[in-house]
Amino acid sequence: MLCLCAFAGVLFLYSPALSGQFIFDDSGLPFSKATRHAPLPDWISDTGVRPILIISYWLNYHFWGANPFSYHFVNLMIHCVNTGLVFLVLLRLLKVAGWPRQRARVASMIGALVFSIHPLQTESVSYVAGRSESLASLFLLLAYVVFLYRRNEAISWVEALLVLVLFGAGMKTKENAVSLAAILVLTDLFWPTPFSIRGVKRNWRLYCLMIPGAIIAAGAVLRLLATSQTAGFSVPTFRWYQYAFTEARAIFTYIRLAVFPVGQSLDHDFAPSHTIMEHGAIYCMILLAAVVVVSVILRRRYPLFCFGLLMFLIWLAPTSSIVPLDDALVERRMYLPLLGLILIGCEVGMRLRFSPAAAATVLCLAGLIFGKLCYDRNRLWGEPDKLLELAAANAEHNPRPLLNFTEILIQRNRCDLAPAYLQRAELRLPNNYYVNAAWGRTLACLGHFDQALKRLQSAARLNSCSQVYEWLGLVYAQMGQSEEAGGALQKAVGLDPKSETAHGSLALWYEKTNDLEKAEREYRMAVSLDRDDAWAREGWMRVHAAKAERHADF
Repeated sequence: MLCLCAFAGVLFLYSPALSGQFIFDDSGLPFSKATRHAPLPDWISDTGVRPILIISYWLNYHFWGANPFSYHFVNLMIHCVNTGLVFLVLLRLLKVAGWPRQRARVASMIGALVFSIHPLQTESVSYVAGRSESLASLFLLLAYVVFLYRRNEAISWVEALLVLVLFGAGMKTKENAVSLAAILVLTDLFWPTPFSIRGVKRNWRLYCLMIPGAIIAAGAVLRLLATSQTAGFSVPTFRWYQYAFTEARAIFTYIRLAVFPVGQSLDHDFAPSHTIMEHGAIYCMILLAAVVVVSVILRRRYPLFCFGLLMFLIWLAPTSSIVPLDDALVERRMYLPLLGLILIGCEVGMRLRFSPAAAATVLCLAGLIFGKLCYDRNRLWGEPDKLLELAAANAEHNPRPLLNFTEILIQRNRCDLAPAYLQRAELRLPNNYYVNAAWGRTLACLGHFDQALKRLQSAARLNSCSQVYEWLGLVYAQMGQSEEAGGALQKAVGLDPKSETAHGSLALWYEKTNDLEKAEREYRMAVSLDRDDAWAREGWMRVHAAKAERHADF
């Protein structure tokens, strides 16, 4: 009954987000592409990474189609399962730490409740693309539960193999799952006596199996980091040491958001620290080092606090260390690290020794505050345009929210509001493809075709891609320059023969120039690339009927 009540409460808090549309990175996932009807192997090969995650999306699409509700609902179910696993993890760790059974059970339930309703978790649950975090966490928590609840002190070969399989599934869902290896070692080092290597020796079977897999995984991650433009040492935004300076500050921002979750954002405007002095990075690095040293020194006196703190830092390490990522501060990275902070809260709560009435009052108040903030945050996820607007309003160092919100304004035909955001974006990104392309589309929307043409031509010089030539073709057509429009659209199709929108636009141009044969061919090609493209299908039928009427006249 208690579990059903908890589930109903979580469902209520997340219910506003279930109706939210796809947003942001969702548009780059396979179910949003024209190739969504392809078989599963094509989905996996199209992305090249995270096959378990892609399989989950494929199952979503296979059974429920492209309706956003089903994706949000599956995300929520994953989160509910994770909450149950967090309860089991907390219960075991508190018992190992020497807590009485009843106190450990109550604290574990409270900790699991905090995990389930904390507003920081909303990005991993209510954001469809955030499933990478929650699904990877599902496999990691399952592996950790198997490890913690092994039948004997020394893990068996079967249990070790099961942990390894679940660990691998987590790695195939998201690369930062690699941190589980360090969590397992930390757990064996800390309990029952910090820092004893007896636990590591006792579980030699697991670590013997893990070493080859760790080497293979490390090689795969290194190859990914060497080629990725959003993660690794080739990221243009940061050098490795600049990222370390920035993340030292980000870690304390994460802690502040966990304790005082105000100022959340879909796309944080977190200023980078290019030098160790910029934005006080040196003080955060000194404080961080001091905290780690103190945790080691006081490990026997405050074992749960120190273990939770080190766990928090280890879970964050893949994204908040020296390996640069395109984004310095992302809320969904706190999904599992929150578990470490909950352990710290357990130790603090025990040490403060509140009276039962005072403890109940504090917990109820915290639950009400977190619940209200969680619900309010999910209301925003249910109206993603507002999320983007809020991120753009606060953007000073990060131009991406400005460009994303500009896209929304263009789609909603509110182009008169876009120039103010684009001017701010151009200050941060002068002579940039995305800024010029957005300016071109905005100016065309406002009817300033000559200026739009210049902006799109500048964008084409910076990045000669199919999309920009398609936009150029449409602007030429609106200016009455039919020959130039046809040339641009033909180039768009040539640059990307698999673009259904380019084929559709070229088909419309052929239809306007009365070349019905070629128009029908292009419409047919657009429909073959995306069979859900109703506009292209209607164009195909319209041209086919016009051809039949022409033949009847003859």
